Amino acid sequence: MIYNLSTLPKAAIVLLVGLLIGFAGHAQSRSVYNMFLQQPVPANGVRVDFNSPVLRWPYQKGKQVTYEIRLSQNNAFPSATTITASGLKGAVFNPHQKLSTGKWFWQYSVTGKPWSVVQYFLVDDKALPMSSPAPATLLANVQTAHPRILVDDPATNLLLLSNKPAAKAIIAEADKALLEKIPIEADVTTAAEGANEQQNEKIMADAIVAFGNRVNHLVQPLCEAYLLTRHQKYISKAVEIAMEIARWDPEGVSGSRDFTDGICMYDMALVFDTFYDQLTNEQKDMLLKAITTRASKFYKSWVNNIESKVLSGHVWQLLLNEFFKTSIALCGHQPEAANWLSYAYELFVARAPVLGGIDGGWAEGASYFTMNMEMLTYIPQKIKLYTGFDFIKQHPWYYNNANWMIYQFPAGSSADGYGDNTEELFEPPASYGAYADVMARLTQNPRYAWYADKLQQSRKIDLSAEPILRWYRLTQSDALPLPEAKDSIHLPMAQLNKEVGVASLHTNPSNAKTDVMVAMRSSPFGAYGHILADQNTFNILYGGKRLFYRTGYKVAMNDPHRLGWSKHTKGQNGILINGEGQPYTVEPYGNFSRFLQGEQLAYIKGDASNAYQSVESKEDYGVNKFYRHIVLLKPGIIVLYDELESAADANWSWLIHSLKDMKLDA
Repeated sequence: MIYNLSTLPKAAIVLLVGLLIGFAGHAQSRSVYNMFLQQPVPANGVRVDFNSPVLRWPYQKGKQVTYEIRLSQNNAFPSATTITASGLKGAVFNPHQKLSTGKWFWQYSVTGKPWSVVQYFLVDDKALPMSSPAPATLLANVQTAHPRILVDDPATNLLLLSNKPAAKAIIAEADKALLEKIPIEADVTTAAEGANEQQNEKIMADAIVAFGNRVNHLVQPLCEAYLLTRHQKYISKAVEIAMEIARWDPEGVSGSRDFTDGICMYDMALVFDTFYDQLTNEQKDMLLKAITTRASKFYKSWVNNIESKVLSGHVWQLLLNEFFKTSIALCGHQPEAANWLSYAYELFVARAPVLGGIDGGWAEGASYFTMNMEMLTYIPQKIKLYTGFDFIKQHPWYYNNANWMIYQFPAGSSADGYGDNTEELFEPPASYGAYADVMARLTQNPRYAWYADKLQQSRKIDLSAEPILRWYRLTQSDALPLPEAKDSIHLPMAQLNKEVGVASLHTNPSNAKTDVMVAMRSSPFGAYGHILADQNTFNILYGGKRLFYRTGYKVAMNDPHRLGWSKHTKGQNGILINGEGQPYTVEPYGNFSRFLQGEQLAYIKGDASNAYQSVESKEDYGVNKFYRHIVLLKPGIIVLYDELESAADANWSWLIHSLKDMKLDA
């Protein structure tokens, strides 16, 4: 079949499609990821990427469960040369020291039970240095004075920053907050009624989250504006709001949604920390008790759970960042805070970036990446402050993440289409410019500076009005030099982020206006959370606009349209077997098995043979092989060739979507 879009200006895109269908006994493989880790890692003689490597194993449920670990270059584990740890509350261990090159053996056990089978891995000279300090170092260096969250040194004078555009924007927001009434829980109301109980629950949930955001949009600028101006008028308003939050029932409305619960915890901690010297002892005690109740709830639900889970989206998007900073604020005032901070630190160092990898990709898509930007920046900044360990400099994901943005979400272009809510992204939002500016300065990667400059060229962005990373830019990164943003940088035709399973091929990646872009996903992450059931699917853009592109939209996670269309394979440019798509679990996976490129063409091969079955959901639709080959040749010829094999006679559906009318030229 040939689709000839000869009406496109200046260039024609010709799409040639080939199919090969048959039967075979292609064996299905075990999934790469499960909801919770099922096999210890690293194991089976794998060469580790980092030194020191983080050890993880299947967790055992139970509130009082603890673990033991031993690690040695001798599989008899002699006491003199064995690294040991006991009383571990989560199924994770970081040696926090550089290991000698060679073979290493390790075992774990649930305390009081037999040791596991001995596992081993290899450390060679190519392993990247990642020897982070132990949590005790972090705890020992948290200052005794306040504030700690918004400034590195309590004696810092920020008055000199008050005339900068970002500072003026913050002060204007704080002045507006002074005029707002103090929020109360009764303010949580809904203006609409749904057609059924499920819709009513979603409307109420959104109202509760919006209420939490409103509270934070009052407290955050009040605290920041005070530090910028030292004007007393901001203190009483911020304290009054915090004391009101402290009276709310943490098991009531404000605690019924984790996002709002986290905001309440953090906003109280922010006021406690920023105005500690101005608070009365009664106010301190009341805030301390209310913060502790909420933080303890998060800690107890996370420990011996989140470190083993493939992804807990809300934790990594916002909550871990709020919890980490709350723990810093309460250190020395609440004994439990040391445990909270130690756990948050170990979790971050062990798993971040949880949806990334060394090559810089991001599995959950361009829209939800925005929600992770502050967590990925603020936590490493505090770690560096208190330990000297520069996670951003040490972990190559941060340097390489620039390529993922450039290729999967080009300046002046729609996003690649992968993940919930990318249907709303017709160009990179201001948050991408803010993030790129920060990372350019922290990593000194000129590609970030180039990308930020391209965003400014495509549309002027007022970064002072962008709240994401605004305080960080104002107080931290703006003082750092920008690498030179050259007018042009060498960009090959294609980019593959194999670890997260996305790729894109381009005829002109440096200029979206003349670019033909083919995005493809074949990922070890299945269709969990905000990730769609889209293994071996493609999206085609021309001139930054959507040509052949997935359809649908997300209203709510369990909305019938999302579950029946926009998340489903049928809403993607993919393949159905007997009308069935890929299961909604983390298990159905894909893989890019071949990739090459030159000056005039780029080629990618995806393998989604294991994407139509899941043990967890008890689905298996009989796909034995699904290889998809895509070639892009300049100036705009796209060749797709699929190899499909099934366990039995099957009806295959080859899907292609566009928001515009399509005509078949036979």
